Amino acid sequence: MNFSNKYLQFVIGYIAFSFSILEGLSFLIDNYGISPKLLDYTLLTLVVGFFGTIAYQIIISQSKKIVEKSTKKVNIKGYLSYLNIAFTILIGGFFIYYYNKSTSKDELFEVKLPEIIDAFENNEVSKVYDEIIKLKNNNVSNPIIDTYFEKVTSEVDIISTPKEYEVYMDLQNDSIENWIFMGKTPISKIRVPNDWFTLKFIFGDNEFIARSSVNALRGKRNYGFPEVNKFDSAKFNLVLGGKRSLQFPGLDHYSSIEIGPYLISKFEVTNKEYLDFILDEGYEKEEYWEFAIDEDSDFMNSTINSFTGKFGRKGPSNWSYGMYPEGQENFPVTGISWYESMAYANYKNLSLPNVYQWASAATLSISSSFMYNSNFSQNQLINVGSKENSNFFGLYDIAGNVREWIVNSLSDDSSIKGILGGSFTDEPYYFNDYFGQSSLDRSIGNGIRLVKNLKSEYKTDLTANDQYFVKVRDFLNEKNISDDVFEIFKSQYDYKKLSLNKVEETLDYSVSSFAVDKFTIDAAYDDEKLPGYVFYDKNIDKPYKPIIFFPGSNALNTDSFENGIENRMKRFSYLLSEGYAIIHPIYKSTYERRNDIKSDYPDETDGYKNAVIKWGKDYKRAIDYIESRDDMDMDKLSYYGISWGGSIANILLAIDDRVKNSILYVAGIEFQTCKKEVDKFYYTSRIKIPVLMVNGKYDHFFPLETSQIPMFKLLGTPEEDKKHYVYETGHYVPRDELIKLHLDWLKKYDT
Repeated sequence: MNFSNKYLQFVIGYIAFSFSILEGLSFLIDNYGISPKLLDYTLLTLVVGFFGTIAYQIIISQSKKIVEKSTKKVNIKGYLSYLNIAFTILIGGFFIYYYNKSTSKDELFEVKLPEIIDAFENNEVSKVYDEIIKLKNNNVSNPIIDTYFEKVTSEVDIISTPKEYEVYMDLQNDSIENWIFMGKTPISKIRVPNDWFTLKFIFGDNEFIARSSVNALRGKRNYGFPEVNKFDSAKFNLVLGGKRSLQFPGLDHYSSIEIGPYLISKFEVTNKEYLDFILDEGYEKEEYWEFAIDEDSDFMNSTINSFTGKFGRKGPSNWSYGMYPEGQENFPVTGISWYESMAYANYKNLSLPNVYQWASAATLSISSSFMYNSNFSQNQLINVGSKENSNFFGLYDIAGNVREWIVNSLSDDSSIKGILGGSFTDEPYYFNDYFGQSSLDRSIGNGIRLVKNLKSEYKTDLTANDQYFVKVRDFLNEKNISDDVFEIFKSQYDYKKLSLNKVEETLDYSVSSFAVDKFTIDAAYDDEKLPGYVFYDKNIDKPYKPIIFFPGSNALNTDSFENGIENRMKRFSYLLSEGYAIIHPIYKSTYERRNDIKSDYPDETDGYKNAVIKWGKDYKRAIDYIESRDDMDMDKLSYYGISWGGSIANILLAIDDRVKNSILYVAGIEFQTCKKEVDKFYYTSRIKIPVLMVNGKYDHFFPLETSQIPMFKLLGTPEEDKKHYVYETGHYVPRDELIKLHLDWLKKYDT
């Protein structure tokens, strides 16, 4: 066999051999965290081996000096020479490919992954998502990348009416439009970032922009599009149709409903705009007041004549002679009743928003992001849109300046109408309160924001204009129960103290010197098992100072606890490093023990009552377990509850006296009623241990004035042993502040 044939065989064989070696090594690097430097060394070895072998073959070939005499053989030799060159180029390209691949792996491990991890630690969800998407688009895959991608995303469906809209996503806070193509509707099981983002829908000439979030997309949300997309974008923003819920405290019990697409004005109606209504004799034209005349045929004479300014001319209550105060043409119109607002809306061929429309556009859950620059607690109004206080939907002054009338009634008495957002005379917490007043009220601070309901194929519910009741309880004036009755309530959580039958193991998780044990004990009911976890620092001298933890309501809708163990280690690190151990029972209905209880909100069912009793028994049984460990100092046992965990503490801290002090993070009492024997209100005053409450001023779950403050005042703890810190935030406080307060509080009562 001549040299060329041997060369071809060698090249083909060497490529196959090298490919197998390098692909196998790439698999090990991708899946087992082996250093990518090994790929560099292997590649260099293979390159040297290839050219060394070729050089050896050339020397051997030259020494034989075979002379080919046949023309045919010369032609074949020439043909094979060209083929040899081609294969040399091929193998050169092969090695260049793996060299580039090796270089990209170096960049991945040395640059990209540290950036992703750092962004994750700083809760920069969109940045993590964006960086990983870029890597995936470049066919970069790695188990670590996949893990972080799952941590910052959730699986959702995107559905639309009509169908077959192209969907693009732009991440929050992008400095430029960076639209990521998601697919065509309906889109099933696509992962989106656990954050706010913008969606763009395109079908033919129609293009719609919608602000959204992972929470808004959960539950197979169907986007409803209008028939046309032409509107004045300088004055209005589009809100697409879909299933909407009410986020106001006290309205959480109302079901989500389907509402159609609508336009909502970016700005409140100004004095100058309202003047047009007066000049066009709006107060005299019955067609604008038919909604009222249908109820009262004498309305035009009996009521409308009372809608006057300072000197008897028809108009807002603070106007003079039918004219607004000088220099206030761009102030929002105020001093008007619900009836005047409705008539003006008819004049403009628009509508007042219903409560679902207003609440959806107001973005109550993230109010702290724009509240700081809103016009509250001031001496006067300001020009509409004059401050940078627009919310996520681009609405200015949705919080403060003037309250905004809605169509809905707030009670059986239809004369009480909703008026939302708070005014310049109000405290900021009014923004998250569902507030109403007489439809005839013409106070300074009453104003208007308008909507336009759009034609659509989208099917909607027809209940949005109904009455919606706020069941706000006046906790400070409710009658409490006697101590004898409370003892009966408390006895519901008693159980026979039997052996724990505990099983314990140390899990294979490690962050710094932190470790976690898993325990399983017999529950106090139904022959069930109660699992739980203990987080601690292995380098700290025992005994540990135990903290029993109760999570937020996300635990009711999360399948697996262990998927988040390393994150919890990092979140608890400030406590673990100080010698505290976190004991996290898996309470009934949470994580692996999930059942049909999906909400922490109280209700009147036996199911809720039984769930509360089991939560209480799990809590007490977990303390039994802590007592059984000789590495725990029971004299320093404290409680840490977050949100739901802070609220349920009203019961837990009253039914067991082994906990010595507590911190309740973003806690309060819910307004919803339940069976009396598990109503938190009757337990709070029985709490006697030190309590630290840390809250946000604009919390839309637990409002400051009606939930947080009543709970704090009701606590039976001596005044010197209870503190309430309030920050200019929503349902959270800055982490650095929380850490400082928590550690200082624990140290104060550790001695």
